[in-house]
Amino acid sequence: MNIELSEVSFTYEKRSRKTKVTDISCILQQVNIDIQSGEMLAVAGKSGSGKSTFMQLIKGFLKPSFGDVLLDQTNPFTSKRPELFDRIGFIFQYPEHQLFSVTVAEDIAFGLRHSGLTPEEKKAKVKRAMEAVGLDYDAFAERSPFELSGGEKRRVAIAGVVVLEPELIILDEPTAGLDYPSRTSLFDMLHRLNKELGTTIIWVSHQLEEMLGHASRLLIIKDGTIVADGLPQSLLSDPTLLASLGWEKPPALVLRELVLEACGIEINHPYNISEVTPLLISLFKKQQRSLEEERLCLP
Repeated sequence: MNIELSEVSFTYEKRSRKTKVTDISCILQQVNIDIQSGEMLAVAGKSGSGKSTFMQLIKGFLKPSFGDVLLDQTNPFTSKRPELFDRIGFIFQYPEHQLFSVTVAEDIAFGLRHSGLTPEEKKAKVKRAMEAVGLDYDAFAERSPFELSGGEKRRVAIAGVVVLEPELIILDEPTAGLDYPSRTSLFDMLHRLNKELGTTIIWVSHQLEEMLGHASRLLIIKDGTIVADGLPQSLLSDPTLLASLGWEKPPALVLRELVLEACGIEINHPYNISEVTPLLISLFKKQQRSLEEERLCLP
């Protein structure tokens, strides 16, 4: 699914048909962007910048006050085809808080209740969705979702969206409240959905290093306007852009630059601080051994 936002603005203020976008205060202002099928797009910005509004406009929870949201070149509102938004899955922050069924399988199958599928067909879809998010059907299907770990609960919630076979999944702060192993596991799963099923992934986050390691594209929103759109490494290495946002360069990029400057070695991956640090220590020890050998060779 390809998505296009053309001159999209949004406001909660009342307006008439004659109201111009320049006459009113908008939460999101004249946004123009194309999102191609298969992208891993991260969206960043401070609280209140317009990130959530941007996501809800794509999903169809909100209707643009001005401009058009096009799904495969079709405007679901003007064409009176709101069902097009069903091709998009939306996962709220802390989705595990919305779990309510007695078993994991029942919770995941909830979205299929009006699908007209037979019980056998529903079971097959639930099983595929669980496998897609890394949950073994036999081990988890009959368990209570409330007995699972935080990371497992989040997988169940995501499976409840995956079971509907969306072409695009939007996630709001998907790693919030998760420890490092759970965050890593979650993104392994999202990459698998992206590569194996071709699912487009869009997520909001405040974790800049998370974007370095997992996003193919980074969108930065400030005061309702897209101020940057490009490769995460390029944008998060731009001192002028970072200063304008009040952000600091991610520590992993700082370490990467130190290694390049000190040792002439360019580290392309990984970007996560916990993974870059051992590499830096290893290089430091290697340099220390080299200096010691040189000292021993001196007359």
